[in-house]
Amino acid sequence: MNTGKEQIALLAALMIEKGISYAVVSPGSRNAPAIIMFAQHKKINLISVADERSAGFFALGIGVKTRKPVALLCTSGSAVLNYAPAIAEAYYQKVPLLVITADRPAEWIDQGDGQTIRQSNVFANYIRKSFNLPAAIETPDAQWLATRIINEAIDRCTYPAAGPVHLNLPISEPLYKIDIHQPLPEVRTIHLAKVEKTLDLDMLEELSQKWNSAKSKLILVGQLPEGSDINHQLIRLANDPSVIVMTETTSNIFHSGHINCIDRVIDGLNVAELKRVKPEILLTLGGAVVSKKIKSLLRRAKPLEHWHVSDDPEEFYLDTYQALTLTIPLTAEDFTRQLAEKARPCLSEYRQFWQERSLALKNRHNQYISQPGFCDMMAYEILFRNIPEGTDIHLANSTPVRYAQLFDHDGKHRFYSNRGTSGIDGCVSTAAGSAFVAGNPVTVISGDIGFFYDSNAIWNNNLNPDFRIIVINNGGGNIFRILDGPSDYGQLEPYIETAHQFNAQGLAANFGLNYYQATDKQSLEEQLGPFYDRSNRKPAILEILTPNILSAEVLKEYFKFLNS
Repeated sequence: MNTGKEQIALLAALMIEKGISYAVVSPGSRNAPAIIMFAQHKKINLISVADERSAGFFALGIGVKTRKPVALLCTSGSAVLNYAPAIAEAYYQKVPLLVITADRPAEWIDQGDGQTIRQSNVFANYIRKSFNLPAAIETPDAQWLATRIINEAIDRCTYPAAGPVHLNLPISEPLYKIDIHQPLPEVRTIHLAKVEKTLDLDMLEELSQKWNSAKSKLILVGQLPEGSDINHQLIRLANDPSVIVMTETTSNIFHSGHINCIDRVIDGLNVAELKRVKPEILLTLGGAVVSKKIKSLLRRAKPLEHWHVSDDPEEFYLDTYQALTLTIPLTAEDFTRQLAEKARPCLSEYRQFWQERSLALKNRHNQYISQPGFCDMMAYEILFRNIPEGTDIHLANSTPVRYAQLFDHDGKHRFYSNRGTSGIDGCVSTAAGSAFVAGNPVTVISGDIGFFYDSNAIWNNNLNPDFRIIVINNGGGNIFRILDGPSDYGQLEPYIETAHQFNAQGLAANFGLNYYQATDKQSLEEQLGPFYDRSNRKPAILEILTPNILSAEVLKEYFKFLNS
């Protein structure tokens, strides 16, 4: 008998029933009974990652790729708090995680017992919902309560919008008296019916009339989850002289008629042009938008109407551009399909203006890109041209995701980034988790600070042999040399930029990864072949050493050149 552990058996049984197939666990004592019981069942793929912060992001990466709930399991105390960065990212990026935190029984909280903190509602500000399981199941009502809690906790990971859910799990001692041969209990599964959501026909008629009469319409597409398929609808909507579609790299929406390099195109607009580009209707789809330039532009040239599409109730009043007039509580797929059926072309020069500007600035970009010496920008140009087709590319914060916005991509890669909270922590771990379940190669491009900050990502026995890590090492947080302001102060190098002289070679050797290094254009092009050689079945790091001051100057001069 597993006396006092019945709630764990119920949890395992319902996780299996509801299709949770991955559980990322970190070693510990208080969570050991759950680890032992989960491990007995082949339908739960148990993955051990020692560092809880890295483990949280590893699970996030699995969730990003599969779009299905992933379980996390840690011991009690401060281990729980190490999940916080990944949970916050999952919340804002809408990734389903079931966060299970082992705990002492309630009577021992704040009583001087070891490894004990107040875990109930510890993630309150960035969680879909929090639950506490009973410490023991001694009555039928206690079993009824636990069954109901677990059913709801798992379902809340995906409905009404995806995100992390916290399930606090008090476990009484003794911890290790467990009968591993005892079968899982019969459980009662509570199901949620699938529903289809559509816009009210009268509202659809009203909106389509407004849409068809407006002579300037801008569709802005932010980060989209794996599996989103709206480009064919966007192409239909964009077959209209009054419509321009702008897409972020992380939307993975690429088309020759869209504006795929927003920052490159909108930088340097003069006053007269600002009046021309002001949209009558702004339609926003998807999640995070990286471009600060488009945010600034739309806050200055406010659209007459801003329609935001989101089926997440917590985003119904998301007013990023200070112009929100209508929230449409549907998925992007559902709304664009309905609107495309009703949309009719409108005579206008709006699309033509944007496309002509885009082409002119693309030509300026191509002229400039071959001019500078070896620097960050040249390294990115070589990488995006040579990374093998079909590779998932994870873009770390802060500079990699920004540089990617400046280059044309044709859909041969799929891009991901932790833009929920936009932190540098966990970007490599997230990519490692995604690589664990991906059926194709995965590469993460990180700055040096982001890589070293998340170096425990490679303290992991679960790294896919096709996982590749590219580190752009310019000796510090070069984003602060690019942004206006920090470089004007003497505190930049010792306190803001995080200047250093480290490299990744020792870390690669310590954790058994292949290591490659490039210091100029020729060596980078030469190293990419062996770096991506799949016959060498080991994860690998390619460290690209670039000059920090020159790299920042080249990027600043780039935008001046575009508009000269």
